[in-house]
Order: sequence, then structure tokens, then C-alpha cells
Amino acid sequence: MLKALNVCLEVDGPQDSENSTLHLLREVSFNVPPAHLVAIVGPSGCGKTTLLKVITGIQQQTTGELLWDGRNLSDEEDLHPGDLGYVPQFSVAYDLLTVEESIASAMVLRTQLSKTEDFIPALDHILEVTGLTHLSDRQVKVLSGGQKRRLGLALELVTDPCLLLCDEVTSGLDPKSEHEITNLLRELSRGHPKRVVINVTHSLASLDAYDSVMVMYQGVLTYHGPPKAMMHYFAAEHPEEVYLKLTERKAGDWHESWEKYRDTYYQRHGFDGARVLPKEAEAKKSSGPSKTTVREERVVASPEHAEMSEPLDLPPVEMPSMMTQLFELLRRRWTIFRRDKAQVWLHIAMLLGFPLLVVIFALDGIKPLRALSTHQDANMLQEAQQVAQHGKEQLKAGGLVSGLIMLQVVLVTLMASNNAAREIASERLILEREKLGGLHPFAYIGSKVIFLGMFVLAQSLWMGFFVDMVTGGLPGDLITKLVLLVLASAAMTSVCLGISAMSKTPEKATILCIYLVGFQLPLSGAVLTLPDWLENWVQPLVVAFWSWSGSLSSMRSTAFYDAVKQVTSTDLISPTLAGFVLSVHVLVGLGMTFIGVQRSQWDS
Repeated sequence: MLKALNVCLEVDGPQDSENSTLHLLREVSFNVPPAHLVAIVGPSGCGKTTLLKVITGIQQQTTGELLWDGRNLSDEEDLHPGDLGYVPQFSVAYDLLTVEESIASAMVLRTQLSKTEDFIPALDHILEVTGLTHLSDRQVKVLSGGQKRRLGLALELVTDPCLLLCDEVTSGLDPKSEHEITNLLRELSRGHPKRVVINVTHSLASLDAYDSVMVMYQGVLTYHGPPKAMMHYFAAEHPEEVYLKLTERKAGDWHESWEKYRDTYYQRHGFDGARVLPKEAEAKKSSGPSKTTVREERVVASPEHAEMSEPLDLPPVEMPSMMTQLFELLRRRWTIFRRDKAQVWLHIAMLLGFPLLVVIFALDGIKPLRALSTHQDANMLQEAQQVAQHGKEQLKAGGLVSGLIMLQVVLVTLMASNNAAREIASERLILEREKLGGLHPFAYIGSKVIFLGMFVLAQSLWMGFFVDMVTGGLPGDLITKLVLLVLASAAMTSVCLGISAMSKTPEKATILCIYLVGFQLPLSGAVLTLPDWLENWVQPLVVAFWSWSGSLSSMRSTAFYDAVKQVTSTDLISPTLAGFVLSVHVLVGLGMTFIGVQRSQWDS
């Protein structure tokens, strides 16, 4: 049984408001017996979804208690992830996966069935129960609203939860689809001997299918009982009149009235701790014994037998290991990527096009760049007639080398930003649901690091090799330059992934990452020199500066180093120090990612 005892939720009000505290829920108390389907209804903004999130654990009540089978969920540990199912009103599946792939992925992430022979039969059973068998090979993006709601339910049934909470899964549907989903919820409430199914809904059309109805108004519970008794309680002829009746009295008055009559209603209808006799059981009881399974017999047992027998204690579903989750997330992410043709072609275009862009800028300067390499320092001193010409070649070669290195770095960071900016923010709500289902944060972050790491290596290494090959070899140690390019890409990828994890929307994450890349060139010191007092504060934060400066420093043993120094007044940093600082950037970005992933953002 699910019980709430004087549950209250208070939040800080707007600063310009007279009330410094907003009471979203006020002294909400109720009992919901097992094998029960309950609807939470009420006007918009009355606290329906808030109450559901408090029961789920997404939001923590300010005061009061929530109990499941006598266990206080506030003081003791929460429900096992396998015991709880939460179906939000938005879609929680990837558009490019099929229905079957979506359910199979949820099973791998939340159970250990993938290692057993029961995996396929269990998958087929969930498809059959939710009426999705004929849609198993369709991608989520082509499903109708009602079909997506069925899929949302199917994703939660992989652990056979005893508490199934649904947030407006029938809203926006046509009457036929709404009726079908409501009947499915009713069947699911009977499919587990301890299961409670709660559905928040605006619709009052199918209330007869529910065992009981909770009516919320301005954060208080005004009624909880059978649908037919609700009409009598509110003195209404039609369900639609209930909302109008609510406006005739203050919320506090309705609350006091319900507190006065609640115990009477609960005793009359069996909500005081005794098991409610489902309507199906009444029919079977009147028609005599029938052939049924053991689990069904436990569900339809009479109240008297339920009180005498011990409650069925089913073992919790065992969660898979973190490595199993990591590999499943990586497999799923790669499947989604290769099916997104627009993203695939964009990455190919960047991988091939950006190095070509660097080479185009280098074509006119390759000849004087190579000519400079034939001069020796001794020649410059002995041949005074060539000093002027050599000085010009130095300036041109120095500017060319510095510019090519910086262009490579900026383009690599641009690709990194494109890779990571939307990676988490675009799937935030799916992540929140999977976290509630037991997804390990390190498995999720690890899958992102491995997936994006492949792009980091491919894009930065190809950039360095291709430009070096076409130009005949830029000065400096190739390995050092490649390592610094990889670290620059990894640093920008990591920081942008952190921004994505902490942003509420993918659009906001994209804008922030674009700004971050846009300021790399002007703040690096390669083109314009910052004031000394500002340079010391800005340079540690600019990825491009460290990769560019470290790469140029790798040329100290060549004739090009003096040429480079001729065109930049910024102090160059050793490759070792540059690599260390870029590694710190990577760690900072991963720290931001962990904090962002851990933080709940259900309302994004």
C-alpha cells in the first residue's frame, strides 16, 4: 500500500511577491491499496504533477511522510529502481531507434536478462502486453501520439514495477486512443499483486475505468474515492462540473471538508488498509471459480484472505553492471549516429574540408617557407646583400607558420564544439528517466568520453598529418604538434560536454559553445596582444593559446623559431607546460560533466 501523511512542499516565491514562500502541496494525505488504478485530476497548476514527482522522488517534500508497505521512503532508502516505473508526458525514446530496439536497450540497462535465454521471450511479452508487436520494427519518429505513450509504458515494464506513475499519458489523444490507454493502465494495475498505478490526467471522460480518483485544487487534496462517489461528494451531475464546483469555495475549506469525511470514505470503500476488491474479482466471484494463474489468484484474493495472508515479497530486479550499461550506451549511441545521415555527412565534410581549408591558405607561402629553410644563420651574417631579402622572408615565413598552426587549432576546436555541444543537452530528459531507473552516471559519462574520443583522435590526427604532408613538413616535432592538437580537441570537447551537461536546453548549450570557440582566436595572443594585466587572467582559460604556443615552442631548434618570434610578441610556452594545462582543461570539463549529469533537470 502507498500512503502519504501530511505531505507538504514549499518553495521560495518571486522576490517581488508579497508571499516569500509558495505552498505547492499542503497537508496531502491518502491511502492507495495494492492492485489499484488511481487518477489524479484537477485544474491546471493545482499540484497534480508536483504530487507525482514527490511520490517518484524527483522532488523532495518539505514535511510529511511517504510510506510504501509501511516503509518510510523519506527516512529510509528509496524504492529499488526496478520497483519504480515513471512515464513522463514527453517521449523518452530516441527517434532513430525502432520500438523493439528501444525496449531491448531498456532491458539491457535495467536488468540482467540480456545474459539469459529469457531475454527474447520477455521482450516479446512486453510488446504483446502493450499492443506494440506489429510496430516492433518501426522507428519511434513515425509513431503516433498514442503509440508513443504505449512505448513509454513498455519501457517501464521491463522491470515489472510495483509502483507505476504516469504523467498525463492520455493527454492530447483522441477519445479512442485515450480509452485504449486507460484500459491498458487498468490491465497493468492487475498484472502484479502489489502494483499501484497512478495517472495524472486532465481528461474526465474515462474516470469510470479507474478504481479511485484524487481531486487536487490549489495544492490540497479535496477528494479521494471511487468515481461515482465523487459525483455525490461534489453534488455534481457530470464530471465536468467538478472543476466549476471547486471554484465556489476556498481551497482551505475544501481541505477541511475532506479531512472531516476522509476516514468515513476510506472505511466504506476499503482504503483504510484492507485490500480493495477489484471489479474483475467481483465478477469472477459471482460466476464461480475459473482457470487462472497463481499470480492472478493473489491479485483477486478477497479482502479477508488478504488480511490473513502474508504480503507477497518479490525479489528486486538485479541491476546490470556498470560496464554492461557503458557498452550498451555506446552501442546505442553509435547506432543513432550512423542512422543520422545529416550528421554523418557533416562530420565527413568537416573531417575532409577543414584540413583542405588550412592547405589553401598555405599554398602561396610554401615556396618561401622552403626557401627559408635553405638559409643558415652564418649566411645571414656573411652575406650582407641578402639581409634585407632574408628579413622579408623571415616575416612572411614566421607569419605563415604561426597562422597555419593557429588555424589548425581553431578549426579542431570548432569541430570539437560541434561534436559535444548538444551531446547531453539534446537527450537530457531521456537521461533523467534512465537515471531514475538505475543508470550509473559513470557509465553514461564513460560512453560519451569513448564516443567523442573517437572523433577527437580522427579529426585532430588527420588535420595534423594532412597539413604536414601537403606542405612538405611544417617545422617542429610532428609528434609534439599532433599531441597538442589532440589535447586541444580533447580539452574543447570536454569543456563543451560539460556545458552541454549543465545547460537546460540544447540551443543554450550550442550558443555558449559557439561563443567559447569564437573568442579563441582574438584572446589567444596570436593576432592581437592583450594588456599585461589582463593577459595573465585570460590566457589560462584559452585552449587555442596553449596548443598554438606549445607547437611553436617545439621549433626552438630550427631556423623558423626566430622567424616566428618576429611576428608575435606573446611569450611562448614549452610543449610540456602546454600539454599539462590542456590536460587540466580536460579534467575540468569532465568535472563539469559529472556535476551536470548528477544534477536533476526534469523541468528543462
